[in-house]
Amino acid sequence: MTAPLRAIPGENGLPVVGHTLQFIRNCNALFQEMHGKYGPVYFNRYLSTRAVHLMTPAGNEFVLLDRDKNFSSRRAWNKSLRHLFPNGLMLRDGDEHRQHRRLMGAPFKASALKGYVEDMNPSIASTVTGWGLQRDFRFYRAIKELTLDLAANIFVGQSLNRESQRVNRAFVDLVEASMVVVRYPVLGNKYQRGLEGRAYLVDYFGSRIAAKQQSKDTDMFAEICRAQDDDGNGFSHQDTIDHIIFLMMAAHDTTTSALSSVCFALAKNPEWQQRIRNEAQAFGSAQLDYDQMPEFESAELVFKEALRLYPPLPVIPRQALQDCEFEGFQILRGDQVFVSPYWTHRTPEIWSNPEQFDPERFNSERAEDRIHKHAWIPFGGGAHKCLGLRFADFQVKLVLFHLLRHYEISVKPGYEMPYQPAPIGKPIDLLPLQLKPIHPGRAAA
Repeated sequence: MTAPLRAIPGENGLPVVGHTLQFIRNCNALFQEMHGKYGPVYFNRYLSTRAVHLMTPAGNEFVLLDRDKNFSSRRAWNKSLRHLFPNGLMLRDGDEHRQHRRLMGAPFKASALKGYVEDMNPSIASTVTGWGLQRDFRFYRAIKELTLDLAANIFVGQSLNRESQRVNRAFVDLVEASMVVVRYPVLGNKYQRGLEGRAYLVDYFGSRIAAKQQSKDTDMFAEICRAQDDDGNGFSHQDTIDHIIFLMMAAHDTTTSALSSVCFALAKNPEWQQRIRNEAQAFGSAQLDYDQMPEFESAELVFKEALRLYPPLPVIPRQALQDCEFEGFQILRGDQVFVSPYWTHRTPEIWSNPEQFDPERFNSERAEDRIHKHAWIPFGGGAHKCLGLRFADFQVKLVLFHLLRHYEISVKPGYEMPYQPAPIGKPIDLLPLQLKPIHPGRAAA
């Protein structure tokens, strides 16, 4: 006889708003509180929506692989992004998602990535050398400007120049609008600014599609404009706009988050700076080439560990399309179902001393991330696993290569990074880093 399904434990929180305000203030603290009360499977409420949380690697696998087609990514993300980032790749399901993902694959193939690495090297090198001249240097602000410029050059094939501040402001307003409670555009509120930012970007990219379609450019925007399947079908005008806006946001906002976490960790752990610096010096050239990426092992370990401790996205949502069950618990049709990279990256059954910065946990001998295939999920998993993960990996390595060849980085004694985990993780104080120039001959000391 089959045992009856168990109701998921949890609570509704405050009238009307549920746990929404707590989530916005510090979702990671809320996860810890609820997990302490109810264990790894629980529900709470955000406004009118019941949210079921599965806080284990097995829960990650159940939701992200979705073998039984229980969940929708589109319906989950639409609750916060429908009017801001409509129909980005993450907001599509099923056959439509597979078709669009295939069409978008060409700009992320090895041959394309090699060209991007060649293009990014001089831009990163010249920008990084100027950072040491700034007073009150805030790394988050500086790296956000750099990653936006890189995204413009690689994705759109042009420098933003005078338009960079307006484009950057539009993306900032869009991301901030995704977290507001009041989703009505009134009196210049955050939601209205987000919609205005979207309108500006729609016009900015839409006005350039025709020229890109006729061009021989090799940037991502041009590739998307010209992409066709075997039957000659390509993206519509609106699809092209939706995809490039979403890609630009993901490419520079999430990488900015990741690099901020990486550099904070390195400032607190100078021995890892030196390891990376030694490897960079051993390459014997002023730039990092595509073929050298696999050999830059220390940078890879640090990147993975920083993403474990500070994943750019604190949760990955889905919406249940039908009643289903997980480990004897009943999930109801219409439930929002969340998995948490932040929480499962700290599971003590997987990770030894999980609060400790320890990049060696990712080496081939220990390989803690391989204890369970879904224990480490900063890029998601399954059909929606991040298409640009190798691009992000290469960009981070390039920044570290050039930054640590020129500077020792540090923070003031006792400094701990104040961290805002949602909607995309960032240091609240923009991360005040101290940069000490390295003189030639000391780099490999």
